[in-house]
Amino acid sequence: MHDSVYEIAGNDPRKAKLLRASLQKLADQPDGLLKEMAEQVLRGELDLRQAAMSDTYGQPLGVAFDQFTTYYDELDQHERDELVADTQQQLNELLDDSRTAPS
Repeated sequence: MHDSVYEIAGNDPRKAKLLRASLQKLADQPDGLLKEMAEQVLRGELDLRQAAMSDTYGQPLGVAFDQFTTYYDELDQHERDELVADTQQQLNELLDDSRTAPS
């Protein structure tokens, strides 16, 4: 995986693992520019920041972020709090998994 992913994650192993899982989910899609981008980032060939600012991948990433923003904006405060709590729990589980995983 490209080093930029770890930098974006603030060197937090939970966030890095979550980013990796998200990139893998994109890479597992049947086709598309985001699949291509994710595969290149996972192979260490493409800086994630550069991809986000590129003419090739910037637009589809922007669309995906806009879709999430629209979804998030439509949530009430209770739903937002639940989303944050669920995400925090997932991050904690990812960190726990990495500590208990065999080397």
